[in-house]
Amino acid sequence: MSIIRILDPTVANQIAAGEVVERPAAVVKELLENALDAGATRVVVDFSRGGKALTVVEDNGKGMTPEEALLSLERHATSKIRLAADLDRITTFGFRGEALPSIASVARFTLQTRPASAPSGTELLINGGRVVHQREHGMAPGTRIEVTNLFHPVPARLKFLKSDETEAAHIIRLVRLYAVSHPQVGFLLREDGREIFRSPGNVPLLDRVREIWGRQVADEVSLMPVFERDGMRLSGLLGKPGVSRGTRQDLVTVVNGRPVDSRTMAFALTESYHTLIPKGRYPLAFAFLEIDPAWVDVNVHPAKREVRFRDEARVRGFLIQSVLSVLLARVDDGLPTTTIPAITPTLVPSFVAPTATSGTAPLAVPSPTSTYVPPVSAPLASAPASSSSLRLSWRLLARLREERAVFETPTGLAILDIGAAHQRVLYEDILRQFSEHKPVSQPLLVPLSIELEPLPAAVLKERMGLLQSAGFDFEEYGRNFWRVGALPVWLDPADALGFLRDLLAEMARREGDFGRPALAYDALARMAVNKARRKGDALADGELLELVQALFRTAQPGTDPKGRRTFVEWTDADLGRRFS
Repeated sequence: MSIIRILDPTVANQIAAGEVVERPAAVVKELLENALDAGATRVVVDFSRGGKALTVVEDNGKGMTPEEALLSLERHATSKIRLAADLDRITTFGFRGEALPSIASVARFTLQTRPASAPSGTELLINGGRVVHQREHGMAPGTRIEVTNLFHPVPARLKFLKSDETEAAHIIRLVRLYAVSHPQVGFLLREDGREIFRSPGNVPLLDRVREIWGRQVADEVSLMPVFERDGMRLSGLLGKPGVSRGTRQDLVTVVNGRPVDSRTMAFALTESYHTLIPKGRYPLAFAFLEIDPAWVDVNVHPAKREVRFRDEARVRGFLIQSVLSVLLARVDDGLPTTTIPAITPTLVPSFVAPTATSGTAPLAVPSPTSTYVPPVSAPLASAPASSSSLRLSWRLLARLREERAVFETPTGLAILDIGAAHQRVLYEDILRQFSEHKPVSQPLLVPLSIELEPLPAAVLKERMGLLQSAGFDFEEYGRNFWRVGALPVWLDPADALGFLRDLLAEMARREGDFGRPALAYDALARMAVNKARRKGDALADGELLELVQALFRTAQPGTDPKGRRTFVEWTDADLGRRFS
């Protein structure tokens, strides 16, 4: 008897579903794309419990006959392509014929559809990949698909899903991406019967962004002119110079109406802004590229999230040239470059510890430039006595270009990188506060208010305990609206909202790391340190000596948190050899 056998079709579909249906948002994506391929001008999306319990996508597209409806649930049955050569010019969202059978194999699946030419529609009920019934159904022309009890045939998959809030955030972001990519189509999104957003069709792009992304984002972008060259067409919205984000979440790239992750487009847009936003940050943009389908490959990713261009350099050059012409024109029109925020904030010129102790201390008048500096009197970590006693006797000789200082040591000379040394001291002090759950917190006399996107808001709810242990205090007062009542003392209130947005975006990107306390505290401390760089001219001579003492009380005085050396040392013997 052969040990090799052909899998049951239901089992094969459930295996295939692992690539197509990774989470509830993937179900919504596939059904949305089918609706757009069907020529829908109105799409309604309903879901509950993050899409785990219920997902409904309804459209007014062309619908299907009973025969077509039944055939659509067969693997590799599609109306989009016929020959292998068709893969070279894909003009539709779907083309593999895998989505519907994959979804139907891992859920209770109800398909109701009717073409405009038919007097009535068809209803198909599939449960776990098996047809329960097919019958006539009265409805308006179009298609309605209802997916309930997602992954109930494969319960192990449920263990890998995130919280309802997080899964809901992924669905909301996905629908927003497709809504902004197709402003000619009307969209309605509801969660548990409550309307998230509603946008009619045929609205200007900027109005669509204002409706579903919010007024703040709409005020930060402006419409760019249409550029055309060599069979490529670029349009969309560009963020104003100086407007930036900590992640690529608001760098929206669309190719032939398909929201995608394109490294080529993301690099080109970021490179165009490289003199207008701080290093390590990303621009805000909604970029729509139309290109000959033969020049782009959408079949490089199982979920079709990524694309590859036949001539990457050509596309990249076109985007950079087009975007730069817009940005340079805006500067020429009178936008002063001095309005762009500085890359590195200024610190208070003192290494004196704040009066607050572990717990809370009221913040009377927030200073726009003050940043917490750790105390130097209390040891952060014990360095070996043999080395620390010698290094604490360094004598300041001179300063080098504000950033470095030269010291005479008992054994020779040393050059200190002031910024790197300060970051090491601050990093270990903040990390100690986090790990001991004794953050120095500052209550705000006037709470800050912040509106968050669905995904960062879900992350905030999930990681509330972690953030509270770091010295933050939050209060929710509306969907995705929060009051910030207290901050860690090292965080300047003027920088708080931007820092929080970047922090929550990073938490969403590295969700696994922030689920483990040790890694989470380390990441928080590193981000805090990045907000606290200082230059040497802010320190008096005595403060520099205090910095050296604090540095050699740390566990790793030789490097900063990024691994850069904090000082370079030459012994008398080293110097003697230089002169021999």
